[in-house]
Parts: sequence; C-alpha cells; structure tokens
Amino acid sequence: MLSLLLAYQAMGQSKWISWTSASLNLGLTKKLDLGINHLRSYRLDQTPDNNFNQWGIRTKYDFSKRFSARIGFLLTEIPSDGVFTNRVWLRGTHSTRLLKSIIWSNSLKAELHSANQKLYNYRFIYITRLAARKRFEFLRLSPSVSYWLYYNMGGNSIQFYDESGSPLGKETPDGLHRGRFIFNLNSKIQKHLSLSLYYLNQHEFNVSGNNINVINPTTGKIARPFNNYQVLGLSVAATFDLYKKKRSSKSKNLSEE
Repeated sequence: MLSLLLAYQAMGQSKWISWTSASLNLGLTKKLDLGINHLRSYRLDQTPDNNFNQWGIRTKYDFSKRFSARIGFLLTEIPSDGVFTNRVWLRGTHSTRLLKSIIWSNSLKAELHSANQKLYNYRFIYITRLAARKRFEFLRLSPSVSYWLYYNMGGNSIQFYDESGSPLGKETPDGLHRGRFIFNLNSKIQKHLSLSLYYLNQHEFNVSGNNINVINPTTGKIARPFNNYQVLGLSVAATFDLYKKKRSSKSKNLSEE
C-alpha cells in the first residue's frame, strides 16, 4: 500500500504524452458491430517524439442490453527500436443504471501478448466506468470517468534481493502493477461523427506478487522502473449502421417496382 501511495505522489513528476486516434465503427446487425482504429503517441515534455503507433481491429456482440462481449487484435510499433508487438484480447462488460441518469459498467479483459513483448505474456484488466445515460444539450456532450486496474503475468524475469542486498532467485514480476484513471468528454458532432477529448493518468506500483522497480544494491540500476505518465488525448470516430442501409435499399427497390 505504501508503494501505491508513493506512486500517486510521483504523478506530478510523470511525463506528458499526446494520443491522437481515428476509428471507423460499422454496425453489421442490431447486435454485432466491427471497428478498426489507428492511434499515434508523442512525447510532449521534450522534443516531439513518436514513441509508438498502434493499429487495431475488434468486433462486439450485444447479448442483451446489459451484457456485451468484444474480441480484438492490436499491432503496436515502437519506431525508436524498430520493434513490432501484437496481442489478442477478449473483454466482457456488464452495465447497469444508477440514479436514472448514470450508467455504471464493469468489465474484465484478458490479453495474450506476442513473445517479443518482454514486460509480460498475459494481462488481466478490471475496468469500472461511470457515464451519463443521456447526452447534454450543450455540444451533445457525454462525460465519463473510468479506472483500469492491471494484473501482469510472465515476461522477462527480474533478479530479486534480500534485505541485506544478497541476490535471490530470478522470477517474473507477476502481480498488480498498473492503474489508469481516465476522464473523457465525448461530443456527437453529427449523426455519424463523434469527437472525444480525454485525460489519462497512468501510475505503476507494487501491491501484490513480485515487485517491479527493483533496485540493484550494487550498481544502483533499476529493473523494470515504474512507467508513470499523463496523456492528453483526442479521438475521432465515424459510425455507420450497414444493416439499416441494406434495409432502406431493399425498401427503395420494392417501391420502384
């Protein structure tokens, strides 16, 4: 718990990053949709530096008004290293209404990462989110807040030390090590286009399992240092319901006969 508090204190010293993304969402049926997206990330607290690019595809199925599932694939490029990593993921979400004006959703997400991701092989993420049930009249805004809690498994092993500084065995740092707080403002610009502005704060810590941010008592070097940063994000999304178009087209053809 002390490590978690120290991580929060370090937020003000974390680096600043911008994320810009564009996505296309296609409604295939009333319950099934397909989405593709691209995201670019740049450091803001130094000379602009493209630290990663990401491409994704996912599909979502609504089993009911309250429960949905998504599955997707992400490809990530690290330009400075010329490295590409990828992952497949599965996410289930349950939603409920609070106080007639708020939607509360809770999700569990599982990720399987490629072998060239050295930090972890698997991640399990709990996501809780509060959002307005209806948009405000002003700019058709819909605000939301969410928190993501990450549990890592696998990846490269870390050398651990006892209290006297003597080496212990090497193990993977499995455990809870990351949280993300997100505040988002989404505006429905027009029927098919929406714009989101958001703030994200990532903080890493040691709570359970083996630690990251381990200091070598001999050299002073840190294995797997905390990666804390803050993000200013902008995303644009275009949404089209293809099944409605097909139905309209069919009706038009019937009326012309």
